[in-house]
Formats: sequence, structure tokens, C-alpha cells
Amino acid sequence: MMPFLDAIRETLVATIRESLPDPQAPLLLGTILGIKSGFSPDFYEALRVTGTLHVVVISGYNISVIINTLARILGFVPLKVRFALTLGFVFLFVLLVGPEAPVVRAAIMGTIALLGTVLGRQGDALRALFASGLIMVALSPEWVTELSFQLSFLATLGLIILFPLFDRVLPGKGMFLREDLVTTMAAQVMVWPLIAYHFGQVSLLSPIVNTLVLWTIPIITYLGLVTATIGSIVNGIPSLIMIPVRPFLDFFVWIVNLFSSWEVGYFEVSAFSLSGLILYFAILGGGIWFLHQTLAKKQK
Repeated sequence: MMPFLDAIRETLVATIRESLPDPQAPLLLGTILGIKSGFSPDFYEALRVTGTLHVVVISGYNISVIINTLARILGFVPLKVRFALTLGFVFLFVLLVGPEAPVVRAAIMGTIALLGTVLGRQGDALRALFASGLIMVALSPEWVTELSFQLSFLATLGLIILFPLFDRVLPGKGMFLREDLVTTMAAQVMVWPLIAYHFGQVSLLSPIVNTLVLWTIPIITYLGLVTATIGSIVNGIPSLIMIPVRPFLDFFVWIVNLFSSWEVGYFEVSAFSLSGLILYFAILGGGIWFLHQTLAKKQK
């Protein structure tokens, strides 16, 4: 089965590179196939400083967004059918991307996030997250030191714990991009100090940029897979077939380039230490507990 999937993957890559310019082609390849190479140095730097690099490669954050969006789209079907279709898509998606450890971990943790954000069963999702994390570390203890594992775990933890809290306290339910903003904040509050600790840089505009582009990721993923597949089958006109996904890629590129050109809100945090990281999560944990208790009292 894998040689067959490898052939499909190579055909999709060739079709996308033939049909789209730079940086739209590597952007789509990163989003749907997890290919990290091909970005020009300028656009890669723009992604890095705006805090959107994690969005255009396969990660726990990326897969969680895709899973949750698909689950919402299928909200009209029975729960068991919705889960079967969603998990089936994730399984095929992982096989197509390549079942490497970071992708498998991202798929597992993204599926767990589905329990918390779509079904609202935080307790079960939280227990499942920690159980899966312990099993993964038991199988490969070195994973706990890998940044991809840490980011996937923390982003999923943020979606399970912080998303419901932020969703309750932030005004404007039903407004355009509100859910994307809540999703972005929930994940980034958890992961930004770890990113700062490892890379020594913080982007204050990252939540805004992520909110503006996050809604395009599921659309780019689904439309990109469909149009690239059709374009690889129909010879001669792949560029025309890829037209539906092009506006969303162009919008993503425009937003990232726009905010990266401002050169404000990005600063170095070279003094960020391990003790500072521990202190941040201790304060965050206390804040989450306080907010949870306050909301629980208001419900009574």
C-alpha cells in the first residue's frame, strides 16, 4: 500500500509545483503533505517572525484545526458516523503525508482535542491526552525531549482546557473569526513561552496573524487535496483546476507578508530561562484554576 501512496504523493507534488507559483506552491505542499522545504528565505522568515510557521507544516495545531472543522461540517450526521468519517479522513491523511513519529503524534493528539472541543467532554479528553502522552513516552522516552512532541502536547492541552474557558468569557459569540481567535489564543497561551525558550523570540502580533489566516487552513487543505488530485488526473489544465484554492493561498501570503513588513511587535527574549518557563506555567495554572472556580460559582 505504501508504494501506491508514495506514487500518489509524488504525483500531487509535481502537479502543485507545476500549477502554482512561489510561495503559494510550497505553502500548499506544507499544508497538505507536510513538506517543509521549498520556501524562499524571505517568506520562511516572514512565517517565522509572524508566528505562523507551525500552521503551514503538519503539526498537532494544524491537524486539530482540520479535525474540528471537519467535525463541525459533519454536525448534521449521527455522532458515531461523524467520528468514523473524521477519524477515517485523519487515518488516510496521515498515510498520505507519511506516518512519521511527529505526524502520528499530531494525529493522536489532534483526535483527542476533538473530544474536548467538539463534544465538550473535557475530563475524558484530558485523561486521554495524558494517558496517550505517557504511552508515547514509555514507548520512546526520547520523545519527551523533542520540541514537536512538547508543542503538540501543549497545543492540544490548551484546546482542551483553555478553549472552553476563553469561549465563555470572551464576548461576541457568533461573530466572524471569533472561534478562530479563541482557538488561537487557547493554543498559543500554552506554547508561546516554550517557543520563546527555544528560539529566543516572541511575536506579540502572532495571535492576530494566526486568527486572520487560521480559517483558511481547512479550506486550503480540503480544496488543495481535491483540486490537486483532479489536476493530476486531468492532463493539460492543472493550473485552471487549481483556481478555486488560489485565492485562499494568496490571502494567506498577503497577510503574512503584510504583518512581517511592519517590523513591530517582534522582540528577542534571550534572557528567557528554564526557571522563567516553570514560573510562567505555575502562574498560568493558578490563573486557570481561579477562572474555573469563578465561573463554577457563577453557574451555581
